[in-house]
Amino acid sequence: MIHSFSCKNFYSFAEDCSVSFVVNEKAPDNYGYFLAPSGIRLSKVEAVIGPNASGKTNLLKILPFMKWLITDSSNINPTASLPMKPFIFGSRKNEPIELSADFEIDGNIYTYSFILEEKKIILEELSVKNKTKRKTTSKNIFSREWNSKSGQYDLNDKIFNLPSGFENSIRPNASIVSVAVRLGHKESLKFFNYWKKMETNVVEAGWIGDHFLPNASQQLIEALNFYSEVDNKTIKKEAEKLLSRFDLGLESFEIKKEKKENGFSIDVKVAHSFSGQAEYLPMQYESSGTKQLFVLLKTILLVLANGGVAALDEFDVNLHPEIVLSLYELFIHPETNPNNAQLIFSSHSHLVLNKLDKYQIILTEKNNKGESEPWRLDDVSGVRADDNYYAKYIAGAYGAVPKL
Repeated sequence: MIHSFSCKNFYSFAEDCSVSFVVNEKAPDNYGYFLAPSGIRLSKVEAVIGPNASGKTNLLKILPFMKWLITDSSNINPTASLPMKPFIFGSRKNEPIELSADFEIDGNIYTYSFILEEKKIILEELSVKNKTKRKTTSKNIFSREWNSKSGQYDLNDKIFNLPSGFENSIRPNASIVSVAVRLGHKESLKFFNYWKKMETNVVEAGWIGDHFLPNASQQLIEALNFYSEVDNKTIKKEAEKLLSRFDLGLESFEIKKEKKENGFSIDVKVAHSFSGQAEYLPMQYESSGTKQLFVLLKTILLVLANGGVAALDEFDVNLHPEIVLSLYELFIHPETNPNNAQLIFSSHSHLVLNKLDKYQIILTEKNNKGESEPWRLDDVSGVRADDNYYAKYIAGAYGAVPKL
């Protein structure tokens, strides 16, 4: 469960900024929120709203990048640059990037923080919050900080019990957890497995569905390959059930996977039925919206099944607004979200504002310095719980609208 995350000097976010799923007792008592084992109320959904180029995608990159850093960074070349960019204007481009996330596992709230240069982790720290009746304190689990004088890391590992000689395995561009898991360190697996449950459609260059990106066409192929696996049969059936609701006449889809010299080929046929007559259509004849649903449902259903977090950019592309609302509802109702999975998404389908509370709306805007600034709607003075957020946003009452 994500409580909050933050960044500084990360892409278009020059100054400190944060996104929080934590709400107080004033938040409505409905299925959009849940009580975590820690006793803290969290939102299941946060929507990121704002004009084009306001920083929505960059805000959504924080969690996927932290996932990669924590779980997969040890897979890159030891001399490779970290796949990230600082704010490019002024002196910021020569300063480190700062990232942090508060998350909960088994009732314990952890903070994982990084300070990063282009090819080096300057500071990495994992701590856990200890609550007493009087106050909340933080206990360090492990940390490492680059010592420029000695030319090596100062490692603090009193309670994490890293493998003997681990200091010799430390890499400047890979996290402690990603390296330790590959050395068989059991305690690291808890954090590795937590972050592995985060799913996204955002890569370093932006939204993966953007046809200007080199791997955009691969997204549908990867989703179909996922559905073809025997272990994912249950998710495939759920996807067919939802697709039949959204696409009139669609009943099911069949995937044939054949091994070839250069890998695999995938043949997909989609069954449509009208007036008792069934026909199969090749995937290329399906609408753009149906293809988008094939991809989105893979991510959404996987997160709902595992109780993870989904960070989805361009949530509404090629989809009718009512379908966007139906996908959003999957995260709200306990019947479809029994594990309290969380969703953070960006959208220009602003009708979704009618479904959200002020604690679930993140607005983004870019100032005259080129810096993106996010804020949650409940931070704006004068916003009432019974306001029509859609009407007021469209009227420009909250800002974060295009200045044309």
